[in-house]
Amino acid sequence: MLDQVYMQNYGPLQDLSWSGLGPINLVLGGNGTGKTFLLKALYTAIRTLEEYRRGDEQRTIAEILAQKLYWTFQCDKIGDLVTKGVDGSLSFSM
Repeated sequence: MLDQVYMQNYGPLQDLSWSGLGPINLVLGGNGTGKTFLLKALYTAIRTLEEYRRGDEQRTIAEILAQKLYWTFQCDKIGDLVTKGVDGSLSFSM
């Protein structure tokens, strides 16, 4: 179970800090506010950790994450996931 999530400059999510998460959480918002982006990001991170922790993986965690991001978001390049027009780099933790 996740306790907290922090994302900065990640697609439409310029600064998201979410703590005190429970076993069930609701994600509410209007169209284009980043709900699906958030859920895809969490899915990608969790699946990457699961795959890496199995121990039989030859790829690095960065390589696994890059592949998961590419296939989950169907982007031309990973850099497309960074928020455009803001200072700072992409940051993600959970």
